[in-house]
Amino acid sequence: MRAYARRNRKVSMKIPSQSLLWGALLIGSAGAQAAATKIIDNGPDAGKKVIAVLGDGYNSSQQTRFNTDVANFITNGVFDNDFYKENSSAFNVYRVNLTSVDSTVSTRVYNENGTPTNPNDDIIVSTTMRNTPLKYIYSGSWAHCWVEPSAQSETLIQNALAANVPNADYVVIFLNNPNFGGCGGGGRLVLPRGVSWTTVAHEMGHGFGGLSDEYTGGGAYTGGSINGVNCTTDLTRTTIYWKRFVNPSTSLPTTFGAGMDANRTVGAFQGCATKDTQIYRPVSNCRMNSNTPNYCPVCYTHLKKILYPKLDQTFDKPYYGDFSGDGKEDVVLKHYHELLIYKSSGSAPYTMSLAGVHNHTIPAGAGGAVWTLRPDDNFYPGDFDNDGKTDLYVVSSLTASPNHRVGMLKSTGTGFQCIKVYTTTLGTWNLNPYDRAMVGDFNGDNKADLLLQAFISGNRVGMFTSSGTALTMVMNQSTSWPGWTMGGNDRFLLGDFDNDGKTDIYVQNYYDWGSSKYVGMLKSTGTNFSVIKVFTNSLPGWTMGSSDQLLVGDFDGDNKSDLYVWNGYDWGGTAYLAMMKSSGTNLSNIKEYWSPGNSAPGWTHTSGDRLYVADANKDGKDDLYVYNTSNWSIEYLAALISSGTALSANYVGDWVGGWNLGSGDIVDPVHYDGSTGNSGVYIHNSEWFGMIRYTNPGFTLDRLYYHWIYTALYDAAPWSDGFP
Repeated sequence: MRAYARRNRKVSMKIPSQSLLWGALLIGSAGAQAAATKIIDNGPDAGKKVIAVLGDGYNSSQQTRFNTDVANFITNGVFDNDFYKENSSAFNVYRVNLTSVDSTVSTRVYNENGTPTNPNDDIIVSTTMRNTPLKYIYSGSWAHCWVEPSAQSETLIQNALAANVPNADYVVIFLNNPNFGGCGGGGRLVLPRGVSWTTVAHEMGHGFGGLSDEYTGGGAYTGGSINGVNCTTDLTRTTIYWKRFVNPSTSLPTTFGAGMDANRTVGAFQGCATKDTQIYRPVSNCRMNSNTPNYCPVCYTHLKKILYPKLDQTFDKPYYGDFSGDGKEDVVLKHYHELLIYKSSGSAPYTMSLAGVHNHTIPAGAGGAVWTLRPDDNFYPGDFDNDGKTDLYVVSSLTASPNHRVGMLKSTGTGFQCIKVYTTTLGTWNLNPYDRAMVGDFNGDNKADLLLQAFISGNRVGMFTSSGTALTMVMNQSTSWPGWTMGGNDRFLLGDFDNDGKTDIYVQNYYDWGSSKYVGMLKSTGTNFSVIKVFTNSLPGWTMGSSDQLLVGDFDGDNKSDLYVWNGYDWGGTAYLAMMKSSGTNLSNIKEYWSPGNSAPGWTHTSGDRLYVADANKDGKDDLYVYNTSNWSIEYLAALISSGTALSANYVGDWVGGWNLGSGDIVDPVHYDGSTGNSGVYIHNSEWFGMIRYTNPGFTLDRLYYHWIYTALYDAAPWSDGFP
């Protein structure tokens, strides 16, 4: 059905002398006292789109009604649903409480002379005037845009904005009138209380994106050529504005039929801009057509491009896990104080889709408390209740935080619920902004537990086991374990090195004890750790160097966590890589490579190699991805495949499909394709995000996103957010 709100049209007509009564009746309300409240706060206004929400016709006893209306339409309506929820961080919103003398706004009745869409023959039958702060009139007449300003309205609006929100980019005015309708245009939207939040969202498409109405019902279009954002007369496949979204198999013009998605199948559908024929819209049913659905791929992309500079959304802080519980690794993106959860499709064509959004707060779950998101929040994925979905531990670590906090955020599959918050202390542990947090199953009950390491005011390690709904402190170990003295430079690497189902620790410290270097194996007992082996200055067949990098992985498939040891700097230009096998109580050197002279077959080891552990070919043995962007004329991504006792490599250089390998890229091994096929990586930098799969041999780029993640049904250029 047609949206009730329409864009403003200028109407030239004579107003009978009744309008002169405004002056006497409404004098004094222009100065009505207002109070502005920032109801959506995403930082300084200078970097955001600022919306001011004003009320007209709400008297002193109806301010709660106005607050409720604003909540229903704006905070819990527009900004708690689909596009605007996803992009809420682009906006700051202020509620301005204007107190009216009278309840409800003025009304006007027209005799439309049988032509409800033609204002030129209309006659005012009556006007009932109210003393309200903005002097708006509700008529309910389509031809007069449902609502009308009086001669004083613009001055009164400007005065209210100047006193409360002088930098407003967009103004929404709610009229205390129960009917439907509304009028938008020129950065304004005026609505009675009888509409829904979807009408507001439709009008914001006009206000922020310059999108056209996609209504029909006005006969044939007879104007000139148009090739606009969402209305066109151009049916040429290579020049139509939204060509990138049109599948080559989709005919132009397009008739909606079986197998099509009314909101996402892009073509050229008859009717747009209030005309029935000779002009076309991108999809059968977009928000700009009937309010209720989300924006189509064309309108979505156009709006996102406009808002992107205000969003502060990058790919800098991703977190990975199977948040939906379907066996595929998804991604959570953390921004200033929002979380965006994206789900992997897990099958070709491999894509990501938005599964959930949290702005400012994570709602409370059973027995929990709301978690307020802060810029200093750090997240640690792990399934702490053994339901098959990856949850999040969250730790606030900013030194300026008034309270240092730990939270347990349970995944629902489409978002998170906060089930527990610890403030200042956790058991007898005093939370510190410098605490290092790690996640592992230390007692072997298949629930992810939490380990905290403190080193600022005395070295200390705490173990906290999860019941699924709470944490219990089972260890607060200070200074040392028998056989290992803690140091501020202790680096913990987690893994089950003895295959007993409990997460153990490899600990490395090369700096706290003079020239001596140490690596220890600390076995978890479920409530503490026992030192079962310490290596001093050397590992089997390996002289420790200050640049040693230890990487934990089960490279022979016996379910014991082994070590890869890498050093590209300490030995006169020779790069070394060793495979150290765990027996459960000791390590043995299974294979060692060096370059020049003895590199793994297919790869030359060099100082700039960046190594990542992953089971690339999914044979149950942990391999290595190697990324090098500094030693050669082009950049390389390699997979070093483990046979259990040796490595062999294959690689790709410079480009993987449409991804240009670069020095700023971060490689994160994941299984986004689920249980079948080969392991892949999410590769990203601030502006780009890609899905690259090892295809044994070689690599395939499955998907590439620029600035944001969004998957249309068809997109000829998914890495471009521009038009045409």
